[in-house]
Amino acid sequence: MNFLTAVFICSIVLIGFTTTYSIQSRLSFEERVMFGVVLGVIEVSIVGFLLSWAFSVNRTTIFISVGILLSVNSLIALRRRSVLAADYESLLIRCKRKWNDPLSPKVPIFLLVSSTLLTTRIMQIAYDGTDSGGVAVSHLSVYGDWSAHLAYAASFAYSNNFPPELPTAAGESFSYHFGVDWFSAMFVPLGLDLFSAMQTSTVLLASVLPPILFFGYKRFVTNNRAAVFALLIFLLSGGTAAFFRFLFQDLPEEGPSILLNLPRSYAFDGFDRNWVDNAVTGFLYPQRPTLVGFSALVIVIVLLWENRKLKITSTYVFAGTLVGVLPIFHIFSFGALLLLSTFWALTTMKRYWLRFFAPALLLGVPVLIWQWPDRDGRSWHQLWVLGKSTWNLHVIDFLWFWLLNTGLVIPIAALGIVRSSREIKRFAVPIFAFLIIPNIAIWHFWIGNNAKYVILFLLLSAPFIGEQIELLLKSGGLRKSLSVALLISLIFTGSLDVWRAMDKTTGPYPVEYLTGSDVLLGEWILKSTPTDATFASANTNTHPVRVLTGRSVVSGSPGRLNDLGVDWYSRDQDLRSIYQLQEGYGDLLARYQVTHLVLGPLEKLHYRLTPDYDLRIEEELILHGAELVYDRANYQVYDVQDLQ
Repeated sequence: MNFLTAVFICSIVLIGFTTTYSIQSRLSFEERVMFGVVLGVIEVSIVGFLLSWAFSVNRTTIFISVGILLSVNSLIALRRRSVLAADYESLLIRCKRKWNDPLSPKVPIFLLVSSTLLTTRIMQIAYDGTDSGGVAVSHLSVYGDWSAHLAYAASFAYSNNFPPELPTAAGESFSYHFGVDWFSAMFVPLGLDLFSAMQTSTVLLASVLPPILFFGYKRFVTNNRAAVFALLIFLLSGGTAAFFRFLFQDLPEEGPSILLNLPRSYAFDGFDRNWVDNAVTGFLYPQRPTLVGFSALVIVIVLLWENRKLKITSTYVFAGTLVGVLPIFHIFSFGALLLLSTFWALTTMKRYWLRFFAPALLLGVPVLIWQWPDRDGRSWHQLWVLGKSTWNLHVIDFLWFWLLNTGLVIPIAALGIVRSSREIKRFAVPIFAFLIIPNIAIWHFWIGNNAKYVILFLLLSAPFIGEQIELLLKSGGLRKSLSVALLISLIFTGSLDVWRAMDKTTGPYPVEYLTGSDVLLGEWILKSTPTDATFASANTNTHPVRVLTGRSVVSGSPGRLNDLGVDWYSRDQDLRSIYQLQEGYGDLLARYQVTHLVLGPLEKLHYRLTPDYDLRIEEELILHGAELVYDRANYQVYDVQDLQ
């Protein structure tokens, strides 16, 4: 991390922290700091995005964005300086309290330090160099999902992607919540490379998530320990698969030393029997928008909960505005908050909810419409994966599916909500909608995306589970032993997977992600091609054109395009026609406005090109006006702009 990056991060925290004083709320100093990180990221991202769209992505634009926000927020801090000073004095006094005191800041500070160390370790090993000058990765999250996120971030950092278009499908609108990837791109003009920008932004956002969850959970439980239990139950979720796969298969075969080299994930089996992955390794790590979305969801719930009796207008407007910008960062949290707040509004039928819904809908719906895919991926199907995959459609498989994927989460959560106060119960009942939704239809192009609703249920139900375990623990005797057993059953599988993510040598990782030749090609493209260039290249998961340069391509990975509602099949077939030089390939190049065609190892492998193909394509393209502009280390790049 360089000096400019440190200044940028400190500015973000300060902006978000002072933003919390724009409304009257009973937040503690430490809550304002933690919430402020996420709020600051959102504010800086939005203002920086608008200014970069108007001008360009550069260091000056970014710091002008920061300067504008600091200037405005300094007025807020000045106006509320007496409250700020009182909050700080309260923090100093409360620091002397014991750990188990509900007002003590020691637990959230400990959570912040712990999560920072853990996240830093995971990010530190995410990427590594290879002997060939390439890049190796240490986890499926980086090899898989982060390939798309690298392309999105690179499109802003290197290719001036304004107005935003999907870089992995030339000409398509950006039908994805790209906010967190744009935020990562903002670090590049400050001197970080793309990989470091992804790592730094992830550490910043992931570090504050546990304390933010703790602050939210604490509102619905009796003490700090129950809130910590809730936090562990969510972050270390993963079902019960490890009790068989680890205890009865891997551990007896390998012995205790297996903990130093876990051979596989225990919460994820390639979408065979396990469909609800661990929260960290299956959702927060690979699916980066959750880093903003889950935190923002909890922040809004805290604001609404604290305002339930005060009913201060500015708080409703602030919370509604925060919800309204969420489609840019995490569409699922936007939908979740609209669903929950609609239920709460209907049960009270008070006009003050209009102050919340007005900004939420006015800001959020236009973005939602813009992001809406051209194709409808919905299909009606009861009981989610039952009747698909290897699951059968009968009662035994229904019970076994949920026990394997979520353990005893659902019955304990239901018990906890039933036993809660009437006020909390009314607040909590609608979270069961996130279990109903994935069981009445397949809502997305890929069936596995229904798990995103289940993880929202786990996120929101965790405090009620933690409270029940705390009550058992305080009962003593056999109930105390039962509480320990229940807690272990809920976090054992996820703990193994998080532990595995901290070790870069667990099978089959590390694996080569990019070769030295890939890196050389990416560097040349950045230096020698215009930012609006469009490339024809193999639509594999890890192509250097996409993950290193952000240049637009005809087609990225088909699975990811399908997930976004893009007609991936037509693009895939068009690429095959181009590379096989079928009749009309020139028209296809013109249709996608292709400026450069790449011929390298990935293209030859993916399209099964014969050894003599190099000579054939060179003769064909050169004959019709193309120019060979790069020929190095098994890669050739042709400029086809003048192709006739």
